[in-house]
Amino acid sequence: MKMKVPKILTGMILVTILSTGISCSSSTVATTPCPADKDILSILTDTDGTQYKIATDGKVYKVIGSSCEYHSTYFDPSYESKNYVHRGDSVLIRTSEGTLFSTRNLFTETFERYSSIPSMFILSMADTNNYWNTMTLQSPLAPTVRDYVELRSCIFDGTCSFKDNRIDITDDPENPSNRVLKFTAVPPSATMVTSKCSIESTTTYFTKGKDLWYDARYYFTDNFPYSIADFESQWYDQSPGPRIVFSDGSLAVENKFGNKIKFRQASPVQVPKGKWVTIKIHFHFDEVNGRVELWQDGAKVLDVEGPTLPLYNAVQTNCEIGISATSDACVLYVDDVRLSETKLE
Repeated sequence: MKMKVPKILTGMILVTILSTGISCSSSTVATTPCPADKDILSILTDTDGTQYKIATDGKVYKVIGSSCEYHSTYFDPSYESKNYVHRGDSVLIRTSEGTLFSTRNLFTETFERYSSIPSMFILSMADTNNYWNTMTLQSPLAPTVRDYVELRSCIFDGTCSFKDNRIDITDDPENPSNRVLKFTAVPPSATMVTSKCSIESTTTYFTKGKDLWYDARYYFTDNFPYSIADFESQWYDQSPGPRIVFSDGSLAVENKFGNKIKFRQASPVQVPKGKWVTIKIHFHFDEVNGRVELWQDGAKVLDVEGPTLPLYNAVQTNCEIGISATSDACVLYVDDVRLSETKLE
């Protein structure tokens, strides 16, 4: 019984459309009254001045004069009741088979106990000691959603191996007695947006007003990937959420939603290559008044306030680590991953 995994889609996400001014159009479009003010969750304006309204029905509407036209569907407003069961303080997620599995906002992962890559993952209801339930290997040899979903399935089943992008449990580059996770990615082809090589847990559950603490040790080699840890909402189109990214060799945080705000360091600290570096982040989740704190080797390099949730009713469900996006060939080692609702010391 495989766990339900998030939608993994290609192409531009809604926030990219809004921030770049690219929009869909039609010569004949039926307009409708715009949602009432009480039903509007968010209003966004693109670079051409076109306004879009996200409503409680989960739909995005493009404003045309005093009317609106349907643009896209952002989420199913009943996703919470369809996918979760609340029992006191516990939250359980329904798998694709309808069985219940506990959500997990607390874990520590050292990668020492695994004999193979498939043994790391939640592949049945018996795998209660594992934390990860999916991986993404988008590459020139597996460029489409169908390609990398099929590749992932046969790797889990033991009927195939990795192609160009790969994940290995291997020796620590500084300490051969320690086992770590190694991510290797090749550049995307000319027809691809990005290359990806990552693992993911889709069983976390963080809502408005909650705090997420994450830290891990990273070892970077020749090239930095674009993003190294994503925190997403699987029930919203294109899995929006904040992520840890690189900006000119230093760490930054980018919102993969709304106006796609990127929080950069005022005095950027370069990330070293060829040595272990500990990266820690804290999010206080709020669609307006959130907070982001980021540390590098114990020194705080970023502390800003701003939106950290795509919408007030969003649930951040995914923790993705590794090479979650890159335009260059790169190799990345990761160890000692921790996730928590409370402060990590």
